[in-house]
Amino acid sequence: MPVDRADASEPQSGIVSSRRPVMTEVTVAEGYWRRTFQSLANKNFRFLWLSMLLMMGGMNMQMVARGLLAWDLTGSYQMIGLISVGFAPPMLIFGTFGGVIADRVDRKRIIQVGQLGMVANAAVISAAIHTDTITIWYLFIASIFQGTLFAFLMPARQSIIPAIVGENLMANALALNGMGMSLMTLGAPAIAGMIYAWAGPGITYDTILVFNASSLIFSALLPSVVAAGQRRNVLGDLKDALRYAAHNGTVIGLLLIALGTTMFANAARNFLPAYVDDIFGKTIAAGGPETVGWMLAVFGLGAFIGSLFIAGLRRGAHRGLWLIGSTLLSGAAVVGLGLAPVLIMAFAMLFFMGLADAGRRSLNNALLMEVVDDEYRGRISGIWMMNFGFMPIGILLFAQISDVWDIRVASIAAGAGLILTGLWFLVGDRHIRRL
Repeated sequence: MPVDRADASEPQSGIVSSRRPVMTEVTVAEGYWRRTFQSLANKNFRFLWLSMLLMMGGMNMQMVARGLLAWDLTGSYQMIGLISVGFAPPMLIFGTFGGVIADRVDRKRIIQVGQLGMVANAAVISAAIHTDTITIWYLFIASIFQGTLFAFLMPARQSIIPAIVGENLMANALALNGMGMSLMTLGAPAIAGMIYAWAGPGITYDTILVFNASSLIFSALLPSVVAAGQRRNVLGDLKDALRYAAHNGTVIGLLLIALGTTMFANAARNFLPAYVDDIFGKTIAAGGPETVGWMLAVFGLGAFIGSLFIAGLRRGAHRGLWLIGSTLLSGAAVVGLGLAPVLIMAFAMLFFMGLADAGRRSLNNALLMEVVDDEYRGRISGIWMMNFGFMPIGILLFAQISDVWDIRVASIAAGAGLILTGLWFLVGDRHIRRL
């Protein structure tokens, strides 16, 4: 398909007289910022980016609203853990098939169907709240349905990016995609927390519904994209992708580091409502929902800054080491969250958690799409999505430790798991270190 190459080439640094070093610094700075945002010059990528922005806004608002509503309904760590991991089994079961479909069917159509399902999901929960029929099982079923949608939606979203912007801008576009996710993690949780506190869960889910519907509109403006390559039956395509991954050490390493970090990195965020209530509930002046929203906004601020940095990284800039380093930083920050004696330190740890999350998420995905051939990108994205199916192991373990001992102990254990994962790849995986 034709690619909009506006601003696709990198700016030339120019030959500058040694008598004017300030101009050299200005040129480098301008070059860095132009390189950071150059994919947004592509009209089709802007539509995709805006659609993703709205979808992630709704998802981040839903994460806060669902956690708060589950805590209000049950007051149970285990139930929060249950609805937090409900999306994971469908992603584990259907993730690879979602990738196969993304390599066989028009990726735009998959995105539209997935977005329509997100609209329906939010509408059902909103209606249940407004009719006063909501129970914890509504939230659990909605979580399962969301996981099923994501198993098909996300491989299509990820693999359509290289076709829209071209190979040279692929890493930049994926990083900007991560930046957009971080931007929504910055603003949406705070908005959700405030709406929930002031207007209740019903209006919060109404707002989520508007976000999802708006995302569906922008996805309709995307071009149709079907992956090239010879197709066999579904199982044959899946086996072919597994063989492809198994014979590529770099792909295996990137998939494994995603698996290790996914199991430990998200647990602490899922339990923030309980963390705030249990640890600081008697000392904070603000209500729990507002505090949780602002904490997630601080996390998003860190992720936004980290994503800007990642988007400007060139090939050959030791990106594999940056990926490993972000895993180690994430682990240290999660341990620090568990040790935080005062709320201000918890906010600081969440900032560093967000900063590291940008490196782990955006850079891991960008590197994976970069080293994979186009005809396999949907299927490898589907395998990558399966990592989220293993998230329950970390979340349920976090919940169990919180119930038996303390949520601080659970946070320290999760951070230690991240640190061990980072050290393992730093010492034992040359494929990742050399990227």
